[in-house]
Amino acid sequence: MATVRLSKLLAPVVGDRLELEVEGGTVDQVIANLLEELPGLRQHLFDQSGGLRPHVLCFVDEELDRLDDRTSPVHKLEFLHAVSGG
Repeated sequence: MATVRLSKLLAPVVGDRLELEVEGGTVDQVIANLLEELPGLRQHLFDQSGGLRPHVLCFVDEELDRLDDRTSPVHKLEFLHAVSGG
């Protein structure tokens, strides 16, 4: 089981469920179960090849991660959207 936290920008997509407990012991398992539960997230977090979108930051157990190794164990997964202004 892992805690998944989502950016507040995703609230309209996830019905204000910004923190969830998701089954899985590895990053890949947690992401698969998260997207099964909330399929609308896929287009906001991942590109067509399955990689993170450039403006999405992912933290695996509080460490910034580009999800190159999705077989690592995870307890906390957090997705944030980079925001810039100008």
